[in-house]
Amino acid sequence: MLLPVMRLPFCHILPVIVLLVPAILSWTPTASSSGLPSIAWSLDLSSELPSVTSASHAPVTAAPPSLILNDDFIRDTREAIELLYNREYNASLDHLAGWKQAHPDHPIWLLWVALDAWWPILIDLENTSYDDAFLSAAERVVTYCDEMLRSDPDHPDALIIRSVIHGQIARYYSNRYRWYRSFRNARRALRDFSQIEKTHSHLPDLKFGTGMYRYFSAFLVDEYTIARPLRWMLPAGDRQEGLSRLKEAADSSIFVEPEATYFLGHIYLHYEKEPDQALGYLSDLYHRYPDNSYYRRLYIRSLFELNRLDDALTAIQESLDHHFEPGTHEALTLREDLFTIRGLIHFYHRHDHDAAKTDFLQALEHAEKLTPFAERNNLITSLYYLGQLSIRKGQRDMARFYFSRAATPDIDHPHVKLAREALRTHHLE
Repeated sequence: MLLPVMRLPFCHILPVIVLLVPAILSWTPTASSSGLPSIAWSLDLSSELPSVTSASHAPVTAAPPSLILNDDFIRDTREAIELLYNREYNASLDHLAGWKQAHPDHPIWLLWVALDAWWPILIDLENTSYDDAFLSAAERVVTYCDEMLRSDPDHPDALIIRSVIHGQIARYYSNRYRWYRSFRNARRALRDFSQIEKTHSHLPDLKFGTGMYRYFSAFLVDEYTIARPLRWMLPAGDRQEGLSRLKEAADSSIFVEPEATYFLGHIYLHYEKEPDQALGYLSDLYHRYPDNSYYRRLYIRSLFELNRLDDALTAIQESLDHHFEPGTHEALTLREDLFTIRGLIHFYHRHDHDAAKTDFLQALEHAEKLTPFAERNNLITSLYYLGQLSIRKGQRDMARFYFSRAATPDIDHPHVKLAREALRTHHLE
């Protein structure tokens, strides 16, 4: 009996490898004060391709004043970020309305639009119909910050905001397996990050970047044989120091506090193998952002992977009862996922095949309303198990129907392969 591994939508280690390995090629030895060679990282960005197509925009005649160094703005922005991550976009903007009225030309308002446009992609990575809206919004942020930095090359807000959006663009392209563009945008984010660190090293958001950098530099050498011969070339890393900096970012960052919390949960669960540590961070996201369906799914999948099945079932029912607007993309994606997970719990752990069938049929119904429905992970998984349940009841025609649908997509999916095997094994071809 095969219990499918329920994975997060995206494994974050691969973009880090993509980022660090090519970066090795741009390091040049320089003389250190001790007379021994040290490593200097040279970022030659002169030949980079643009991340998105240029768009028309109003020129920036004068750079607006910095707000990110203003304590009152930091306080209000943190509160607005909480609303934004809880998927309350309008409420988050309303919370900053006074700042927007006083500083309408500040780039943070364009960043706000781009961050909101990112969520539909993250919620449903299998659906590409929201990609253009995000890339267009991200392009406007980059272009506007570029204009500001022509007037004031050291403007901290423009540098930070441009770094944040390039990091988000890099994450988008890595989720689409377009590694070259992901790497280019990650390097651009690091370029701005390095410039900010020279003059504003106290900013708490920098802890996120240095924490990720320190952790994964060490993780690559520790866990990947291919990286060990390059140990002397890799930047100095320290897993515990990296985690410590991420914790600082999770405690005090302006823009990236929820991201730092998420990555701490992800790292502890999948890399450090300390699920109890991970669950604290993922539970925090689940309870702090009840209207964020992605964090709900992440927390529930983690409970499932940890075999905390009673807790998972409780969280699934609470999430199904939560007031997500019926029929929306977010509600459909959430319910598709939750019914699939609950179906697996009923099938494998509760041995309640009638309940499992009901859940898989519900998952199928919701998946068929989403795009692209024929190749959706949860749809294929549900079809396969509906086929298995039909075989158990001696319903060969229904089993052939479900297995055939699961076996049709030409994709590398474990349940596509299992469905094809089932058709042969049960002589249903």
